[in-house]
Amino acid sequence: MGKFALQLFIVSTLVWIGTVAKAQSFFQKPPVSLSIHNPSSIQGERNRTTISIVVPSDAGAELETVVLSQLSNLDLWDWGRRAPQVYLGSYALRGGVNDGNATSSLSKAGDELTIMLIPAVPPGEQVNIVFKSFNPNEGIYQWGTRLIPVGSDSLASEGPTLRLHVYRSDFIR
Repeated sequence: MGKFALQLFIVSTLVWIGTVAKAQSFFQKPPVSLSIHNPSSIQGERNRTTISIVVPSDAGAELETVVLSQLSNLDLWDWGRRAPQVYLGSYALRGGVNDGNATSSLSKAGDELTIMLIPAVPPGEQVNIVFKSFNPNEGIYQWGTRLIPVGSDSLASEGPTLRLHVYRSDFIR
C-alpha cells in the first residue's frame, strides 16, 4: 500500500504541475477593486459610463482584458459605437484621456462586452475606461466581471458584480 500511495502522489503531482505549466500567466493577487460610474441616471439621457479598476501592486501580472457579462434584464446596456477612452489615475481626476488605448467588442447576443487594454495596465495603477452613449430604459443593470492578464493561455480571475440604477424620467408638474 505504501508503494501505491507514493506512485499515486507522484502521478497527481505531475498532473498538477502540468496544469500549472500550461498557464502562461495568472494574477498572484487579482484585481478586486472594480467600480462602475454613470453621472447621469435618468433613462434616455447621455451617459459617460466609466469602469474603474485598481490593479494591485502585488498582482504579479499586467491586466490586458476585461469581460463584462450582463446579468438577466429586459434591456441591454448601450455601450455606444465609438471606441472607449482610457485614462490612468483616480476616477475623480478625469484627466489624460487618450483615444485608442482600448478596443471593445460585444457578443452577438449583446450581453457580453470584451475590453482589450492597449497597452496592458501594470501592477500598481488604476485604469478608467470611459464609454459614451445614452441610458437605456429604467431598471437595475448588473454585470459579472472577468479579468485576464497578459499572455497566451492566461488564467482569468472572477471579479465582483457591478451595478447601475437607471430611473424613469418623471417630470414634476
